Amino acid sequence: MKALLKDKVLLDDAIAEFTENIHKNYPGIKIKTIPTIEDEDLAIEVAVPSRFSSEEVEDGCHKECIKIEDKYDVYILPLVVKQ
Repeated sequence: MKALLKDKVLLDDAIAEFTENIHKNYPGIKIKTIPTIEDEDLAIEVAVPSRFSSEEVEDGCHKECIKIEDKYDVYILPLVVKQ
């Protein structure tokens, strides 16, 4: 049971850090969790306002996910869509 709680805390910390950093770099972006697609720990949808390039945001999300994976050993799959 403690291992599951620890995993939940790690996932929560990873999500919080990812969300904070993406919002800092791209204000106005909306982030929500979505059902996982493959074997990732979490899938998220990142809705991009028209003032940002989807490609730029997607690249930024992937870089942030790599940092998160290295730090927390949590795999997040970001799916970037236009608002």
